[in-house]
Amino acid sequence: MDKKEILEKLGLTKNESAIYLALLEIGTANISKISERTSIHRPLIYKAIPSLLQKNLITESKKQKGSVYSAEPPNRLESLFDDLTIDFFEILPDLEDTYGKHESKPRVRFLEGKDGTKRIFDDVVRSLKKGDVFYRYSSNKDGNEKKDKYLPRIYRKMRDDKKLQRQVITNSQTAVHKKPSLDRFTKVMPDDFGPFEHNVTEIIYGNKVAYIDYNTETAMVIESKRIAEFQKQIFQTFYKKLH
Repeated sequence: MDKKEILEKLGLTKNESAIYLALLEIGTANISKISERTSIHRPLIYKAIPSLLQKNLITESKKQKGSVYSAEPPNRLESLFDDLTIDFFEILPDLEDTYGKHESKPRVRFLEGKDGTKRIFDDVVRSLKKGDVFYRYSSNKDGNEKKDKYLPRIYRKMRDDKKLQRQVITNSQTAVHKKPSLDRFTKVMPDDFGPFEHNVTEIIYGNKVAYIDYNTETAMVIESKRIAEFQKQIFQTFYKKLH
């Protein structure tokens, strides 16, 4: 994703992004110079300038031959991101209330490829609140999860920042590869259960249950409070009986 795309995601128009980036490069400039640098027609630049001034991304200085403009430091963009974040979390409860009205029937989504699996792990860390617990069955064939290629870059940081706890049931081969962690509690599937090496993971989190098949790089998410509670109760009962 290039710089213009990111600025547009922060709320700038295509022209505003081009003008701001041009002023960052050339320093102080009048309308003519900005138009020459960006290939944007002057009337469109005049239209974009007030918005950039209002966003505190540029400053205007009066000269004898007219106004000139300069870009403010890029860290001013942080305030746009912060404002967007605040606005988002203000409307999130209303969005969840609206979404919850259709919760009577389970919602099922199918995802494919590494990106599909990444979306599940991303949803786990974004949807859970600080200190929440999620539950995972891991049946890896080779004893080592090797999941890094399926994890979003922010997964571990968000998981640790939120202090998310997880209870894991896995096979003995995988358990020996897991480093001790204050936020993870692991128990091993007993040998008399049979080989637990399907290379499939189940994650129970919030009101969702996700299944990931690493053999085919396909996944399924069931969103239903009742089904999630049902699976959670089975997991906890089984977990307590394991050593």
